[in-house]
Amino acid sequence: KSSAYYIPQVALHAEDGRNRKKVLVLCTGGTLTMAPDPAQDGALAPVEGAVTAYMRDMRELHAEKMPEVVAHEYSPFFDSSDMGPSDWALIANDIKANYLHFDGFVVLMGTDTMAYAATALSFMLENLGKPVVFTGSQIPLCEPYNDARRNLIMALIFASRDTINEVSIFFHDRLLRACRSTKVNTHRLLAFDSPNLDPLAKIGITIDENEHLVLPPARGALRVHATMDTRLLTIRLVPGFDDGIMRQTIQAGHESGSLRALVLQMYGTGNIPSVKEDFIQVLADAHDKGILVIASTQCFTGSVMMGLYATGQALKSAGVVSASDMTLEAISCKCAYLFGRGDLKAAEVANLMGVSLRGEVTPPEALSPPPLSSAYQRASRKGKKYY
Repeated sequence: KSSAYYIPQVALHAEDGRNRKKVLVLCTGGTLTMAPDPAQDGALAPVEGAVTAYMRDMRELHAEKMPEVVAHEYSPFFDSSDMGPSDWALIANDIKANYLHFDGFVVLMGTDTMAYAATALSFMLENLGKPVVFTGSQIPLCEPYNDARRNLIMALIFASRDTINEVSIFFHDRLLRACRSTKVNTHRLLAFDSPNLDPLAKIGITIDENEHLVLPPARGALRVHATMDTRLLTIRLVPGFDDGIMRQTIQAGHESGSLRALVLQMYGTGNIPSVKEDFIQVLADAHDKGILVIASTQCFTGSVMMGLYATGQALKSAGVVSASDMTLEAISCKCAYLFGRGDLKAAEVANLMGVSLRGEVTPPEALSPPPLSSAYQRASRKGKKYY
């Protein structure tokens, strides 16, 4: 998995004299790269070199409007389930090393942790001014019927455009903001979705971009934050949960120094049982120990509204921070990025959780009005656009 921040010299197709955009494809493995493996009696498995060979024979890549493509395969391939911060940092540093040589980047990987990897890179790549498009497939490229070919072609097209310069995921028929994305299906071609934000673009006969969602241009040189502090734990609450287990977990994590943030997936808009007063004290004790406690929602869409109900007010008083409408991937990667910077205090990290750094969270003033709100409150937010 080592790389000397590879700067390729040989394009996949020979230069034909046209002034074409250049896109670097970083291939880490995944279903898209599978082919019959002679070492496994012809069973499908990720095969190094297979994708590069297929791409070399793809007539679409010779089209006048397609970019010049350079492919780099990591050796050995990564299983996406094994990928973590060190692998994300490797990809981020490879993009930085090649940043001035290419107009855009495509990352091919397995779908299982693609949303985490893409979200992580959106935070690691500060002041990104070029498109970085993640994609993969549900069916290998070698199969007669597959989704890999279109996903790959469209990822290359979006990576060669200069209209959406951020980290994104292209899958099936839509381009999604990476830090708003999550995997939603294991066997359908529409495997990813963006619960609380419309797609950046959708494809049909034409490419339809949602221009009002595009982030403003970068204001400085590209910076890579390669250190991610992943000392966090996510717990999904279920009715009848035991407060004692939570207290022991927090205490053990505090004493060992292995816990800096606790993400709680709560009911609805951030609710817990009102009879569990001891649980509120457990969370307050965690806050006093310097552990960041974050409230997220178990719902697929919508937002945490901690001030809406009495239990939410109690959580707020205990020092619990709202995750608003962020995905679990965004919450965890944002925490890891902020703690990994090393220049922020716990209180500063807590404040930044509600601030949009890469378009990962909706500003409070842009969230849907709470239930039972007045007609004026609803009308005052209608038609406004936010990043």
